[in-house]
Amino acid sequence: MGSSMKSAKIIIMSLILILSTGCISIETSFHSHNHNYPIKVFVQIEEEAAAFEFAKFKLTVGNVTIDKLNTPFFVGRVGINDGEVPIIFTVKGSLTNWYGKNLKIRELLSVSFKVNDNDKILITLKIYKEDDTFRVGIDEKKSGVIGREIPEDVFLSPEDALLKRAEGTEFYNELMKELEKNREIREKFWRQYKETGDLKYLRSYRDSFYAVRIFGELAKWRKLNEVEHKILLAELKANNAYYSYYTSPTKDFSALVFSDDSPYYSTFRIKEPFNSSLPFIYYTGRGFNLYPVTAIHWAEIYFQRGQNKKALQILKELSQYTQYGEYNGEKYVLFKNYFHFENASVPWVSGYAQGMGAGVYAIAYNLTGNETYLKIAKGLVNSFDLPLSMNGFVSHTKYGDWYLEYNYNSNELVLNGHIIALQGLYYYWQVTHDEKAWRLFQNGVQAVRNALPIFDTGSWSKYSNIHGDASEFYHRLHIRLLKWLYDVTGDKYFLEYARKWNDYLMIRGLKPEKI
Repeated sequence: MGSSMKSAKIIIMSLILILSTGCISIETSFHSHNHNYPIKVFVQIEEEAAAFEFAKFKLTVGNVTIDKLNTPFFVGRVGINDGEVPIIFTVKGSLTNWYGKNLKIRELLSVSFKVNDNDKILITLKIYKEDDTFRVGIDEKKSGVIGREIPEDVFLSPEDALLKRAEGTEFYNELMKELEKNREIREKFWRQYKETGDLKYLRSYRDSFYAVRIFGELAKWRKLNEVEHKILLAELKANNAYYSYYTSPTKDFSALVFSDDSPYYSTFRIKEPFNSSLPFIYYTGRGFNLYPVTAIHWAEIYFQRGQNKKALQILKELSQYTQYGEYNGEKYVLFKNYFHFENASVPWVSGYAQGMGAGVYAIAYNLTGNETYLKIAKGLVNSFDLPLSMNGFVSHTKYGDWYLEYNYNSNELVLNGHIIALQGLYYYWQVTHDEKAWRLFQNGVQAVRNALPIFDTGSWSKYSNIHGDASEFYHRLHIRLLKWLYDVTGDKYFLEYARKWNDYLMIRGLKPEKI
């Protein structure tokens, strides 16, 4: 049977289902004003997954056009059938990427809810990438009956949700001031976009607003803890400072600093009353974000260069963003990331920051005798015990325990991130001689040994098991990391691979690494 005949059969079956359950036709799934249908339905588009690849979108559900993120739109009413609402509806419209190219989209979606009379339903949709196309699907975790599975606060604006959660805290007045400044910045970009149609202003509008939207979305669902309020304020101040003068950078991964110190030349430096030694990292649609991985990486570089004062300054400031918990009677520490990356939900955790963080904080303790640094380092080591369901980042693979750079995808084994986590564990062990850290290190080393062949294409190395060739930067980093593993373990297997991958450079006419 051809694909078109299969599609026709599915639609016919769907129509039979609709008629048999008392629902309405596909194209008119929702009735706006007919009160014989008691259940109000709202639909929103989630700011997640592939949403950041688009400058604009205009999707229609029923007779309602949805063109804003994380904003519930009333699309109509539906009826109840034996305490249940089966809904089948069409989503259609267009997406516009950052280069102005339009893509058409059309989906037939279905979902069912158990309801009572006069309940309200929220259906959350997400745009995602599948092969070479983009699709729309239902996020079941954020869809349900409002007031039961979904909080009433979902109707609040991000600003109102944040201020409601901050009431009675020490953060309220400062947050209100920064939100007002952010609103003025956004309005300026919106006016410029409307006047010119230039997407750089629309990008800057969205980027400057991202921290408000993402923490505001969290605030609709729950209270923010003290550290989350601190991270929000830091990101708001950083973005407000930058966007007061500039439009968005043209490249992802650009770093923003507020001091003269940076181990790299390609950073944006701004002199502002906001005094921070930490780097803030840019991603399209997400503005500048506090990324512990980068801060810890910079601290390690400064230690390697003997610039201990600069490293300690970063680690001291970063320490206020640690989040503590307890698991199996031991206290752990997590550095959480509050921005979307690939298909991550917020927050997520990186094994890179956890492992290397343990190492650099142990070095900081060794240099200063500050027990707080040792407490953080030990808590980071203890975080290796956490299951993935508790924001853990250790994947028990057929190769051994793998320390995930991105804990939202336990199937992606990133080579450099795992070995850098091992470096941190090794630095920690050198300072403390902690047997637990040594065991974690040994387990991770064995996993690398077992898995190395899957990262070798025969002519280059792979960034991860599910990605293609690594960039030249990461290929060179792999060679240096394997040489380091040989240096600390004496295992010639790692040296053989380092030399083999170095040969790949020379075969391509590139300068080899010194190993």
